[in-house]
Amino acid sequence: MKKQIKKVLEQLLGFEFTRTRRTACTECLHFGTLFRKDHKGIERQVGEFGIHLQCPWRITKGNGMIVGSDDVWEQPDENADYDENFNWDVQGGNLRDVRMAAFFNSGKYVVQSVKVDDFGGFELSFNDNVKLTVFPASSNRNFFSEYWRLLDNRDENKKHFVVTPLGID
Repeated sequence: MKKQIKKVLEQLLGFEFTRTRRTACTECLHFGTLFRKDHKGIERQVGEFGIHLQCPWRITKGNGMIVGSDDVWEQPDENADYDENFNWDVQGGNLRDVRMAAFFNSGKYVVQSVKVDDFGGFELSFNDNVKLTVFPASSNRNFFSEYWRLLDNRDENKKHFVVTPLGID
């Protein structure tokens, strides 16, 4: 499984990390040139490749964390008092959204190397000492569980490469 994951992710080498968005708490990363794509009657802007993450992840630079998957549950103002009415799912309204926007405004990042682990996790290294680390953290072996998937948006007939607790689907 490890070799297969590495080979698939190596397709991203040399591609720029161009966009991210989220659907609820699923992180949708885009790499390469952005283009418009019709998906079930909805036009979206996508990259040549996409990765959808449903497991923990983080983006770091050197020894500091820029943003992590759990930031979606946090208020955008780290100094704000607890707000029992805080709605994390408002676009732009949580710490993840704020930090991710700042990250993309800070420079351009190109995939330079790929490492994978034995559990379906991986690390993409970019220029400027930036890394995306993805680490499955659930032992649930439910048939419907998914850690992440890679989409090749250049070819609509190509199947998604899906990593689950049960292996590659």
